Amino acid sequence: MSEKLKDESGVILVEAAIYFPIVIFTVFAMIYLGMVKYQESILTFQVQKIAVMGGREAAYQGYEAFDTDGSLQSSSVDFKSGTQYSSQVKTYYDLHSEHLYNEWKFDYGEEAGSLEQELTQMLEQSSFLTGIRSTAQVHINNYVIGKSITVEATYGLESPKFLSYVGVPADITLKSTVTQNASNPAELVRNIDLAMDLIDFLLERFGVKDRVDVFLKKVEDIKNKIL
Repeated sequence: MSEKLKDESGVILVEAAIYFPIVIFTVFAMIYLGMVKYQESILTFQVQKIAVMGGREAAYQGYEAFDTDGSLQSSSVDFKSGTQYSSQVKTYYDLHSEHLYNEWKFDYGEEAGSLEQELTQMLEQSSFLTGIRSTAQVHINNYVIGKSITVEATYGLESPKFLSYVGVPADITLKSTVTQNASNPAELVRNIDLAMDLIDFLLERFGVKDRVDVFLKKVEDIKNKIL
């Protein structure tokens, strides 16, 4: 009986020597990959926050006056009730008036550069896993009747060497890209209304407004008959 127990204990030791390293390896691999996924979520959140803040700054020139705590901690997207923004509101209107009626030709290179620098600092300071490299790019496109902002960031990680045995690459690059529309409906309506008033003024100036009105009325009648 004792010899049988000795044999079984020897089998258990052999099995433990085989399976324990596999179990420990699997557990550590799952923990690391979970940490990588969490780091990817942090990267996506940072890029989204910069895109939202940049979109507000592009749509409402001077909006950066409300961003006093940095884009990551800023509450200027969802304003807290009871907070006094009197000084920021005055600064906003002062900055906004500088770009009034000049949105179509305004260059957002300085704002894009500032957002890139802030995103780079966020990647370096507010991360879960230490990265070996990171890049940040911000592009603000200023179209005739609208704007958009594209934020792209990459974050490189160096995987533990033991993961190479299961095919995990030595270098992992996380990437996140967000495109945010930067629209200001009030400004769009105001500019369209201004353009229509300008057209009416020119038509009256050249004495063809009545003819144009008659032509538009005929077009409207034809459209109503067809539709």
